[in-house]
Amino acid sequence: MELRHLRHFAAVVESGNLSRAAETVFISQPALTRSIKNLEELVGAPLLERQPRGVVPTPAGDALYRYARLMLTEAQRARAEVQAVAGGARGQLAIGIAAMFADHIVDRAVAACAASGDVALTITQGFVEELVEALRDGKLDAIFSNLSNMALPEDVTVEPLLDIHAYVFASRDHPLQGRAGLTKPELIAQKWAIVDQPHMRDFLDQYFSVDGLATPSFVVRTNSLNLIKSLIANAGFIGILPEHVVGRLAEAGDVAALDAPGCPVIRRAGLITRKSMPSRPVLDTFTAALRSACQSDASSAWELPDL
Repeated sequence: MELRHLRHFAAVVESGNLSRAAETVFISQPALTRSIKNLEELVGAPLLERQPRGVVPTPAGDALYRYARLMLTEAQRARAEVQAVAGGARGQLAIGIAAMFADHIVDRAVAACAASGDVALTITQGFVEELVEALRDGKLDAIFSNLSNMALPEDVTVEPLLDIHAYVFASRDHPLQGRAGLTKPELIAQKWAIVDQPHMRDFLDQYFSVDGLATPSFVVRTNSLNLIKSLIANAGFIGILPEHVVGRLAEAGDVAALDAPGCPVIRRAGLITRKSMPSRPVLDTFTAALRSACQSDASSAWELPDL
């Protein structure tokens, strides 16, 4: 099996059309058909089938496609890393981070990694669901993220490193501010702003349904943490966020945690890697720096004011 076979196969799966796939990989359609036939003979199973909507992978093709994407990405990254090392760098590293860590912890790990030598470092911000897919495809070397309740694939490893404490926050002049013993029915009546990701939508549903209550009817969902913070501080919304995300706003007195039931909500954050990822000095340096930053953060956490 050669990379060209996998490249041709992936092009057909992604385009769903032999002629378009042939154009993508710059060969004739008959040559592409022969390449696919050779690949099917090598793996011992039919990989594609024609349907009214186009060419689609068989179950065996689906199984091969994930490996094909991974191997093609790894080959591309291997070439890029060799070029980086040949140019004097220690290596190339691609890290995915959750949005909540864009200016927290990761900056210290990056600084420590950069101080140890020249590294071609790429940091991608996203949410855990999409980052895990990029990790499995070989586009990322590791992820530092909140660990949601989603079932992670068996081919990844999770290393919890940090506890994240989240509270329901509101502006300093919100009508519920300063009131003790708030109830969930009181919270349902408010305008909510939450992260637009499955794990957060599930949490909000479960938070209220456990007491037989419906989800709030007025909910703004967005992937922008800055927008959520602005809506909480300036537009009368409430939302559940980790304490470090609103740290500066809370210290300035613009927002404060409500005395909401079930808070703080404690979630774990940590390192997610692919089990088949080979050990590399540049990755080991980054993960060691990340662990050190997490330990330092845990011992000097921002103190939430008394409710």
